[in-house]
Amino acid sequence: MNKRWQGLLLLVLVVSLFMVTGCEKRLMYAGSSTPHQIKASYRLLSGTDKHNLKLKEGDTIRINYVSKVEKGELTMKLYDPDHKLFKELEANKEGEEELQIQQTGTYKLEIVGTGTKGSYKFSYKKEKKDSK
Repeated sequence: MNKRWQGLLLLVLVVSLFMVTGCEKRLMYAGSSTPHQIKASYRLLSGTDKHNLKLKEGDTIRINYVSKVEKGELTMKLYDPDHKLFKELEANKEGEEELQIQQTGTYKLEIVGTGTKGSYKFSYKKEKKDSK
Protein backbone atom coordinates (compact mmCIF):
# COMPACT_ATOMS: atom_id res chain seq x y z
CA MET A 1 0.00 0.00 0.00
CA ASN A 2 2.83 2.36 0.87
CA LYS A 3 4.49 1.81 -2.54
CA ARG A 4 1.18 2.50 -4.27
CA TRP A 5 0.94 5.94 -2.57
CA GLN A 6 4.57 6.68 -3.40
CA GLY A 7 3.95 5.79 -7.04
CA LEU A 8 0.84 7.96 -7.15
CA LEU A 9 2.69 10.88 -5.57
CA LEU A 10 5.53 10.52 -8.08
CA LEU A 11 3.04 10.47 -10.96
CA VAL A 12 1.33 13.64 -9.68
CA LEU A 13 4.69 15.40 -9.35
CA VAL A 14 5.77 14.43 -12.86
CA VAL A 15 2.45 15.52 -14.40
CA SER A 16 2.62 18.82 -12.48
CA LEU A 17 6.14 19.42 -13.75
CA PHE A 18 5.05 18.88 -17.36
CA MET A 19 2.10 21.23 -16.90
CA VAL A 20 4.31 24.00 -15.55
CA THR A 21 7.17 23.66 -18.04
CA GLY A 22 5.31 22.34 -21.06
CA CYS A 23 3.91 25.71 -22.12
CA GLU A 24 7.13 27.48 -23.08
CA LYS A 25 9.42 25.84 -25.62
CA ARG A 26 12.46 27.38 -27.29
CA LEU A 27 14.94 25.64 -29.51
CA MET A 28 18.02 27.32 -30.98
CA TYR A 29 16.67 30.66 -29.74
CA ALA A 30 18.83 33.78 -29.97
CA GLY A 31 17.19 36.99 -28.83
CA SER A 32 17.97 40.40 -27.41
CA SER A 33 16.11 43.34 -25.97
CA THR A 34 16.92 47.01 -25.43
CA PRO A 35 14.59 49.80 -24.27
CA HIS A 36 13.51 50.53 -27.87
CA GLN A 37 13.96 47.17 -29.60
CA ILE A 38 13.27 43.46 -29.24
CA LYS A 39 14.40 40.81 -31.71
CA ALA A 40 14.89 37.07 -31.92
CA SER A 41 15.51 34.22 -34.32
CA TYR A 42 14.63 30.64 -33.49
CA ARG A 43 14.20 27.13 -34.75
CA LEU A 44 11.17 26.68 -32.45
CA LEU A 45 9.19 29.15 -30.39
CA SER A 46 6.09 28.12 -28.47
CA GLY A 47 5.48 30.79 -25.90
CA THR A 48 5.41 34.52 -25.32
CA ASP A 49 8.03 37.27 -25.44
CA LYS A 50 7.01 40.54 -23.77
CA HIS A 51 8.34 44.08 -23.95
CA ASN A 52 7.14 47.18 -22.09
CA LEU A 53 6.96 50.65 -23.63
CA LYS A 54 6.51 53.64 -21.31
CA LEU A 55 4.60 56.26 -23.27
CA LYS A 56 2.80 59.53 -22.60
CA GLU A 57 -0.46 60.91 -23.92
CA GLY A 58 0.28 63.00 -27.00
CA ASP A 59 3.41 61.04 -27.97
CA THR A 60 3.76 59.93 -31.56
CA ILE A 61 5.76 56.76 -32.06
CA ARG A 62 7.09 55.23 -35.24
CA ILE A 63 7.19 51.44 -35.19
CA ASN A 64 9.35 49.40 -37.55
CA TYR A 65 8.83 45.66 -37.61
CA VAL A 66 9.68 42.60 -39.61
CA SER A 67 8.77 38.99 -39.00
CA LYS A 68 9.55 35.84 -40.92
CA VAL A 69 7.43 32.75 -40.32
CA GLU A 70 8.68 29.56 -41.94
CA LYS A 71 6.16 27.38 -40.11
CA GLY A 72 3.69 27.65 -37.26
CA GLU A 73 2.00 30.86 -36.14
CA LEU A 74 3.28 34.17 -34.80
CA THR A 75 1.28 37.13 -33.48
CA MET A 76 2.58 40.56 -32.50
CA LYS A 77 0.14 42.68 -30.48
CA LEU A 78 0.49 45.96 -28.63
CA TYR A 79 -1.80 46.51 -25.63
CA ASP A 80 -2.61 49.83 -23.97
CA PRO A 81 -2.27 50.45 -20.19
CA ASP A 82 -5.83 49.11 -19.69
CA HIS A 83 -4.80 45.82 -21.37
CA LYS A 84 -6.98 46.54 -24.42
CA LEU A 85 -5.64 45.71 -27.88
CA PHE A 86 -4.10 48.90 -29.27
CA LYS A 87 -2.45 47.59 -32.46
CA GLU A 88 -1.89 44.20 -34.07
CA LEU A 89 1.05 43.87 -36.45
CA GLU A 90 0.77 41.51 -39.38
CA ALA A 91 2.94 38.39 -39.19
CA ASN A 92 5.33 37.34 -41.94
CA LYS A 93 5.54 40.95 -43.10
CA GLU A 94 7.74 44.01 -42.89
CA GLY A 95 6.20 47.35 -42.11
CA GLU A 96 6.20 50.73 -40.50
CA GLU A 97 3.41 52.28 -38.44
CA GLU A 98 2.95 55.70 -36.92
CA LEU A 99 0.79 55.69 -33.79
CA GLN A 100 -0.69 58.52 -31.74
CA ILE A 101 -0.64 57.73 -28.02
CA GLN A 102 -3.93 58.57 -26.33
CA GLN A 103 -3.14 57.48 -22.77
CA THR A 104 -0.11 57.77 -20.51
CA GLY A 105 1.19 54.51 -19.10
CA THR A 106 2.96 51.26 -19.84
CA TYR A 107 2.06 49.66 -23.16
CA LYS A 108 2.83 45.96 -23.52
CA LEU A 109 4.07 44.28 -26.67
CA GLU A 110 3.31 40.55 -26.71
CA ILE A 111 4.87 38.33 -29.32
CA VAL A 112 3.34 34.86 -29.22
CA GLY A 113 4.72 31.90 -31.12
CA THR A 114 2.84 28.65 -31.58
CA GLY A 115 5.19 25.98 -32.91
CA THR A 116 6.80 28.63 -35.07
CA LYS A 117 10.14 28.76 -36.83
CA GLY A 118 11.58 32.05 -38.00
CA SER A 119 12.48 35.47 -36.64
CA TYR A 120 11.12 38.87 -35.68
CA LYS A 121 12.35 42.37 -34.96
CA PHE A 122 10.34 45.21 -33.43
CA SER A 123 11.72 48.69 -32.80
CA TYR A 124 10.22 52.07 -32.10
CA LYS A 125 11.19 55.67 -31.61
CA LYS A 126 9.33 58.71 -30.38
CA GLU A 127 8.88 61.40 -32.98
CA LYS A 128 10.10 64.86 -32.06
CA LYS A 129 7.33 67.40 -31.50
CA ASP A 130 7.52 70.58 -33.53
CA SER A 131 8.03 73.59 -31.30
CA LYS A 132 6.09 76.63 -32.48
